[in-house]
Amino acid sequence: MGLFDFLKRRSASWARYDQYHGGEETTSGARVTDDTVMGIPAVFACTRVLAESIASLPLIVYERQENGDRHRARNFSLYRILHDIPNPLMTASELWEMMAGHLALRGNAFAYIEREAGEVVALWPLHPGRMSIELKDRELIYTHQNDGQERKYRSSDILHIRGLSSDGIIGYSPLAMCRNTFGSAIAIREYSAKYFKNDASPGGILTSPHSINVDQAKAIREYWNEGFAGSKKSHKVAVLAGDLKWQAVGVSPEDSQMIDSMKFSVVEIARIFRVPLNLVMDYERSTYSNVTEQNRSFLTHTLRPWLTRIEQAVFKSLLTESEKKRYFAEYLTHDLLRGDTKTRFEAYKIALDAGFMTKNEVRRAENMNAMDGGNTLATE
Repeated sequence: MGLFDFLKRRSASWARYDQYHGGEETTSGARVTDDTVMGIPAVFACTRVLAESIASLPLIVYERQENGDRHRARNFSLYRILHDIPNPLMTASELWEMMAGHLALRGNAFAYIEREAGEVVALWPLHPGRMSIELKDRELIYTHQNDGQERKYRSSDILHIRGLSSDGIIGYSPLAMCRNTFGSAIAIREYSAKYFKNDASPGGILTSPHSINVDQAKAIREYWNEGFAGSKKSHKVAVLAGDLKWQAVGVSPEDSQMIDSMKFSVVEIARIFRVPLNLVMDYERSTYSNVTEQNRSFLTHTLRPWLTRIEQAVFKSLLTESEKKRYFAEYLTHDLLRGDTKTRFEAYKIALDAGFMTKNEVRRAENMNAMDGGNTLATE
């Protein structure tokens, strides 16, 4: 089947992104929405780690040189938009943090490309939960809903960064695909909160050897709850009249494995986002050596795929065909691989002695000013 047949077959289908808008009930009974999921500490931590890590990395536009070198294209208008100020209301860090957060939770990020005379002048983020996509006449048409109004955009007007996808149109949403895992985490959190609201004590039964009518039972229950229920009323002395006896029922947190369930929930959520546990403050299995390797793995296996998607989406959507021959965008990631001081300086010495770095290149890597005579290689 050729490309035309593929497009023709899909031309009438809608790829509705936010199919779980409003929160679909999970097997645990909890509803999963943006707000409820972000209330899970592990989800909030993983999303922050991904979003803040990507936002902290500078996205640089380079210009290719005829000799194969490249230089920062500071005089190119797109350089400032990607690196400094994407629109009058946001910094570049704020924009990419928001876009990365959308990618982490929704698997898609969208921004409207504002142009003047064919030149990109601003990027405006659009909420992925309000976006629909239609493939029509071999072109993607984006429909965004805001305050009850719909606005359609052509694909040339949208910067769309998508994650893993089955159709090349919409990326899979972790929020939707893993909603039962998130729902279980919400249910565990709610159970824990209610448990400790009652002073981490199990429920119980008040019994009497005598017959009690409905009104008496209601009055006894209200008296008991008003006087002794809740952590603020714990350890008060109860006086039971009329041969009433208290019989505790239920299980302890250890017996119910609530603590183990909460730990497992953190591991499952970190697995979904592919974030090392030490980066969400779980050091139970961490040592000094494996934390260093986990941080390297985080860049290689977690951040790098997202950074590549962003770089390629920028190249595809923000550059004209003629500009693509001269410019490209790339993240600077060397700061994430910086070792400790001793290891770093040993690596610099090897580079200097081998003659593939100059003293000034080392000084720039350490955020220091250049020195006279520091541009000569040791082998020259």
